[in-house]
Amino acid sequence: MKSHIIFKNIFIVLLFSFTSIAQNENEELATIGSDKITVEEFQNRFDFMPHLNYSNSNIDSIKKEFLYSLVAEKLWAFEADQLEIDTNETVRLSLKSLEKLFVKDELYKREVESKIVVTGNEIKIGLTRVTRILNTLIITTPDSGKAWRLFESFQKGASFDSVLMSMKMSQKPFEVKYGSFEDEEIENILYSLNLNEISKPVKAKENWFIFKLVEDEVDLSIDPSKEHARNIVIKKLKDRKSQKLGRTYLDKLLSANSIIADRLLFDIMSDKLLEILKERTAKSEYDSIISVDLLETDVKKVLSSLNTSELNAAFIKFDSNPATIKDFLYYTIYQKVLFNSFNSIKFKQSLNRIVKKFIEDELISKEGFNLGLDKLTSVKNDLQIWNNYYLSEVLMNSYADSIIITDEELEKSLDVESDLSNRLEVNIIEILTDNIEDAKKILNELEDGKEFESLVSVYNQREWTKQSNGEWGYFNPANAGEIGRISASLNIGQIYGPIKMNEGYSIFKLIDKKNRIDIQNTVIDKNSLKLIRVKLALSKMDNLINDKTISLASKYKISLNEQLLQKIKTSEINTFTYRFIGFGGKIAAFPITIPIYDWFKEYEQNKEIP
Repeated sequence: MKSHIIFKNIFIVLLFSFTSIAQNENEELATIGSDKITVEEFQNRFDFMPHLNYSNSNIDSIKKEFLYSLVAEKLWAFEADQLEIDTNETVRLSLKSLEKLFVKDELYKREVESKIVVTGNEIKIGLTRVTRILNTLIITTPDSGKAWRLFESFQKGASFDSVLMSMKMSQKPFEVKYGSFEDEEIENILYSLNLNEISKPVKAKENWFIFKLVEDEVDLSIDPSKEHARNIVIKKLKDRKSQKLGRTYLDKLLSANSIIADRLLFDIMSDKLLEILKERTAKSEYDSIISVDLLETDVKKVLSSLNTSELNAAFIKFDSNPATIKDFLYYTIYQKVLFNSFNSIKFKQSLNRIVKKFIEDELISKEGFNLGLDKLTSVKNDLQIWNNYYLSEVLMNSYADSIIITDEELEKSLDVESDLSNRLEVNIIEILTDNIEDAKKILNELEDGKEFESLVSVYNQREWTKQSNGEWGYFNPANAGEIGRISASLNIGQIYGPIKMNEGYSIFKLIDKKNRIDIQNTVIDKNSLKLIRVKLALSKMDNLINDKTISLASKYKISLNEQLLQKIKTSEINTFTYRFIGFGGKIAAFPITIPIYDWFKEYEQNKEIP
């Protein structure tokens, strides 16, 4: 039986560019030292990313808490900058990979997007086609002679269906809508056919096609007199033209280059990556695999397992500034990388395709840098947002590493729990992942019917629960922060998430709930002790982050315009937004803002104390 999943609907939105709809978008909503948060930045961060784990569902309260969290992010970024954390290799290489993506996107806008022209006649033709659904039978063959001989036989009365059957091809009609085919010539041929007419053979890529139109329906969902229909046509025309212009530009750019990768380094990286993926998935080369995603944690394990000389050696030998294994691995973090076989040869073939794409993207971004596109304000602004996010997160995580739970604190916590004569206890199975991409994958797989327990071994990154397959063991929800509060409100079998935490994104399932009476003699096992330590550490971390944020607010000086905040119109739809990158690829539109808002109330109170 499929478990019930509880989470605010997170809609996946795909955007090419962002246009703020706010009035006075450059107005300053907040100032933090020499930096600021404009209406535009607030609205983009709020509307295009999920706002998770806030105190209640009231939109005005969420807006305030979201603003306080953005201010906190800027404050921590300021402090990290002062401490020169921007020299941290992880931050530096992550930002460099993102900068290349933004530069590549700007090159696409300049060389492709700006040159797309859609004529009135093209729109007119498109409007005559957009309401038609064509059902066609298709014969395909790589042999041009055979294709023309078949066409001649049809002209003499041969049965199209009989040929399909003899060639063991599908006899089910293929549905064609306007824009279904990338090739404009094929579309023109299809929409010129009469009912039951057979087309002449037409070549597309490596094959020859013959079509027979068997049904011509009207799509009643589209009204050609409405603006919606016109927008569909324009988008299809632009998509087709952009693909054609993009291919032409890339052929010209890439044809003059012959770049090779170091085979020895490739084999070392491939073997190590395959070993890590086999270990994580518990699969061997003989197991059937549909697809395995490359996770950020996999990449980090490869980075930590290879020695310095291997990571920094010239992997891709460009004319200048060769790329290293380290450069390539950071590149994969922002790519959709899938493997469908753990057979060593097939695995290397898949990885080789990714290396080829990396080389192409490097050449494209190098061209963008040569044109100075990295100096554009749009690139600098995009990069600054991610820079603040990375700096603040790295500095916060460094504080987490400093937290120590003493034996006295642990004993005191045990005494407090033992003093309770009647309390609620819950038990959960949790998946903790360090990035929103994996959280989204988990939710999608749950919606597709996957069992929660089967996903734990694949995605869970909380070290102390790996041996128990994500299970926490019984605990008092009052002492487990947001996870505890939500767990207490769930029914057994329900799933909740994702919750944004300092260490990542948590999705969990309640597996039991009960009242414990007279626990004086309860034996505390090792897992329970670990859980208590984690709870104490989380509590300490929350207090430390809040205290430090208050201190930073006083140090760097902040000013908030809450009257302006009330006027800003925001979407109440919880969205996770992707941004398409020109010449291929997509990334999260903006970083996920960590909810840090409790500090503000105390900060305001401190200001009032003379």
